[in-house]
Amino acid sequence: MKTQIAICLTLFVFSTFAAEHETYRNAQGQTTGTASTSGDRTTYRDAQGKTTGTATTNGNKTTYRDAQGRTTGTATVSGNTTTYRDAQGMTQGTSRTSGDKTTYRDAQGKTTGTATTSGNKTTYRDAQGKTTETTTSSGNTTTNRDVQGWTSGTKKEK
Repeated sequence: MKTQIAICLTLFVFSTFAAEHETYRNAQGQTTGTASTSGDRTTYRDAQGKTTGTATTNGNKTTYRDAQGRTTGTATVSGNTTTYRDAQGMTQGTSRTSGDKTTYRDAQGKTTGTATTSGNKTTYRDAQGKTTETTTSSGNTTTNRDVQGWTSGTKKEK
């Protein structure tokens, strides 16, 4: 179950944070990677600048590929629902947004987590409703904090 929520959240984060150029940093402020967008393609790189993958959007479908160009998964949007599939096309999970709340479900339809936005803060909760992380946006910087409130990473748009 943790794997499905990790996949959904990772795909959500990739699709949410894709912009012209972004830098991701860990809690110590060290660069851990970047994302740069040109047209409908976002390229993800590690701290050394090596390509780790891409995301290409065509209409309502985003295709994720690894560094060798192999498809690793897709995300397809239909209305307020996004369906996440693996490389073989098997559904791995979904997310559905209603108002300020997004609910994540695994392939069997069981809730694996939620994200609720209020103002500039998004709170992520697991299936039991326990807070797992928060994200706060201020200007062009987004800060992630763990359940203890410690900074777990930041993203800065350029």
